[in-house]
Amino acid sequence: MFNNGIVNYKNYNNVEKNLKNVLNLANASQNSKAVEEEIYYNTAKNVGRSLNVTDYNSLSEKIMELGIGQIVITNMSDEKVVFRLDDCFTCSDMENVGKPVCYFEAGILAGAVSTISKQDMDALEVKCNALGDAYCEFEVTKAVGNKKSFNEDGDGGKNDINMLYLTINSLKLAKSKNQIQSQSQRSTQDNKKLNDALENALEADNFNQNIIDSIPNYLAVIDNRGMVVRINKKYQEFLASAFEKNTSIISLAWESKYTEVLATGEPAIWQQMISGKEHIIFESPILESKAVLRQVIPVESDFIKLLLDKISDLEERIDGKNKAREQQAVNLCDTNVIVDSHEMIELVNYIKKVSKTDASILMRGESGTGKTMFAEIVHQESPRSQKPFVYIDCTTIPRNFFETELFGYEPGAFTGANKNGKVGRLEMAQGGTVFLDEIAEIPIEIQSKLLRFLQEKKFEKMGSVTTRKVDTRVIAATSQNLEEMIRAGLFRKDLYYRLNVINIILPPLRERRQGIPGLVDKILEHISKETGTALKRIDEAGLRELMNYNWPGNIRELENLLKRLTFLVDDRVITNDLIVKELCTAETLNGFDSVIAKSEIKENEKDLIVKVLKSCHDNKTAAAEKLGITRQTLYNKIKKYNIT
Repeated sequence: MFNNGIVNYKNYNNVEKNLKNVLNLANASQNSKAVEEEIYYNTAKNVGRSLNVTDYNSLSEKIMELGIGQIVITNMSDEKVVFRLDDCFTCSDMENVGKPVCYFEAGILAGAVSTISKQDMDALEVKCNALGDAYCEFEVTKAVGNKKSFNEDGDGGKNDINMLYLTINSLKLAKSKNQIQSQSQRSTQDNKKLNDALENALEADNFNQNIIDSIPNYLAVIDNRGMVVRINKKYQEFLASAFEKNTSIISLAWESKYTEVLATGEPAIWQQMISGKEHIIFESPILESKAVLRQVIPVESDFIKLLLDKISDLEERIDGKNKAREQQAVNLCDTNVIVDSHEMIELVNYIKKVSKTDASILMRGESGTGKTMFAEIVHQESPRSQKPFVYIDCTTIPRNFFETELFGYEPGAFTGANKNGKVGRLEMAQGGTVFLDEIAEIPIEIQSKLLRFLQEKKFEKMGSVTTRKVDTRVIAATSQNLEEMIRAGLFRKDLYYRLNVINIILPPLRERRQGIPGLVDKILEHISKETGTALKRIDEAGLRELMNYNWPGNIRELENLLKRLTFLVDDRVITNDLIVKELCTAETLNGFDSVIAKSEIKENEKDLIVKVLKSCHDNKTAAAEKLGITRQTLYNKIKKYNIT
């Protein structure tokens, strides 16, 4: 038994003895497991109420302190809060037993959220290592039925916390017992499966034949030698001849693509005239048996007619849903935000909900997916919107300057320091929000000081002995694999969990290609308004090319491409040929193979720069902004191409 300073439990031995008596009595009945689970859940729920958590940040810290896992909020709505729990105390090393087992952790979360929301809540485990999942997931919703009210404290928090550590101790014993039972049960199940398989081996062949005979289509199985090893009655009747097993498809004069299907693992489908009538032939792989399932279906059959009717009905439903989605609106403070699909609407609505809390947020996503834009949305939709939003690009800060940039310094703190000292950016955002972009770049020696700031909102300037306290919300973002960096010792695990209270993952553009046409229209509209140029559109073939491109630079790359095309094309319609040319150029610049020679690329880039400079009346700053490059890069290219 242990004591981490949270609780003093002098009466532990008596309490443990009493609980053992209760559990022994419960184990003697048929409902022993249910009684044990109820004890764990209710005890933990009472303890959860007594943890004195006031928000989700403190809940995350308390769960870590108790040593029962690491939590992240994955969803939050008016109806429920969803928690993901990694390194779960109860089941982290448990194999699949076919049911969730973390009643203890569920009770802790239910009680703690009851305190935060000031209403009685219950937790249901929907994912569990004991169900074969990689982590646990709990849905916390408002309690129903005649349950203990929120304000009834029972015997007091002290006894509940004593019970918490007693329950942890009991769970350790139960955990070992469950693992042994699980291994024994699994061994018994494996033996039973083997016996069942042996007993049913003789019946399996007849059973399989009965199944294929019941299918109305013409059905046959071809092995990897081109021999027909099984055929249903319907197909035999169609052939109007007796069928002998292991007959070659050559002797049956069948047109088949079985070798191609087995080689690629992909099905083949085609139309063919058989006995003067049109048929659809569908051959699909049976990979386990290295065979091909062949189906022959008359075009005029009821099956095809029904299939066509279902397809028509599905198309109508999809069209109706698409129209309904087009009518959906996301009301944001920033009206320039482009929401291009139903999935992005859901993501933005989730961001709006978590914006109302003060919990730390970690945004994950590739470069160019819009992490900075969504961080600003969080700030604008939060109660801090009238206070500063301070953006910090961690990739631009020299390694030795991180401490002074983040926390500031006192006058005379070091040689060359400003005589008036400096205010750090965290302090500049007093009452508002700080966005730490690419937080993985922060040196590990500075991470401990940042962790303290996140936990206590306190820090000391360089060269100061006075502790300062500021109220600043932190949003972090990264395109790096923080988990790999933790394993490599480059990023602190405790800082990761402190930042990752709410996790937002921004999908890359290639994973939402269906939204590209709408995204293109909105970007072109923005460009037209910003630059005062005529509104352009892209032809249908060009849109298909944009949807087929991989977009390694995501939305930022798409915006820059459309800006270039807007200034490059004088006509109102941007054609497919020009888009193909630009995408080939982009692929070459990204390190891919290209059919365009380097001289062509240079000539295209030179022409583009000349056109943009002309449209901006030789204003280099405005031209660089429209081209999506820095002013210095523009000067370098002007010199490179001898542009006068």
